Amino acid sequence: MTIPTSTTPSTATPSTTNWLAPMLLRADAGLPKYLQLKQALARAIEDGSPGAGERVPTEEMLVGMSGFSLGTVQRALNLLVSDGLLLRRQGAGTFVNGDESRMQAPFQHCRFLDEGSGETLPIYSHAKGRTRVSGPGPWSTHLGEGDQLCIERIFSIGNEFDVYTLAWLPADAFPRLEQMSLKELSGVNLKDLLAREYHRPATRFAEKLGIGALPPAACKALKLAAKTGGAVLEIAASDRRGDPVYFQALYIPPNRRKLVLGNY
Repeated sequence: MTIPTSTTPSTATPSTTNWLAPMLLRADAGLPKYLQLKQALARAIEDGSPGAGERVPTEEMLVGMSGFSLGTVQRALNLLVSDGLLLRRQGAGTFVNGDESRMQAPFQHCRFLDEGSGETLPIYSHAKGRTRVSGPGPWSTHLGEGDQLCIERIFSIGNEFDVYTLAWLPADAFPRLEQMSLKELSGVNLKDLLAREYHRPATRFAEKLGIGALPPAACKALKLAAKTGGAVLEIAASDRRGDPVYFQALYIPPNRRKLVLGNY
């Protein structure tokens, strides 16, 4: 199977012209400095400088542009990341969120634990592609060899690292998934959508976890060196009658977080 690909997000840093200064003049002077900076950056992004998908200036550059301390800059950026307005890409920098959306409902199979807080890290999802496939494939044992709709996504785990995922669903059973735009599919929890719109809740799951070299398509999507080691989590989901609903594969690169399994 040929997996669809999409254009890599821009890595260009916007012009070093100090577009931040006029935004700071408009900020509420009664706020603490880090909140003034957060407000100014949010307004600048709203005005398109930097634009969606663009890399924001480095922390050191923002110190020079704002006149604030490094700690103040870092605090403002952390808040904008928490709000989902900015995204951090490991090894690449901080970007304006273009088309990634926070998962709208908990995704039970990709729960990475923040051991400090005891909470699971949020997931930001970007739909990269969608195509019909047929014939034999990793989905065949569970779904058969009829036409399947393959949805290709990237999950950003707490803006710390990315997971590449492919989900296969019976193409004719869920027509809305072919009609939705990729932007609409970003942030959608497929399990939640199928239960809500098709009354086909997935309630039974068979999982298999393997460790080894990630496949070439996953390494390319995650911008990893060829044959990078990682984990592959396969999920075969069925409804309460035992009828298959979807088959999903998660390609997980090395990371420092623990993955919570089971207990659905």
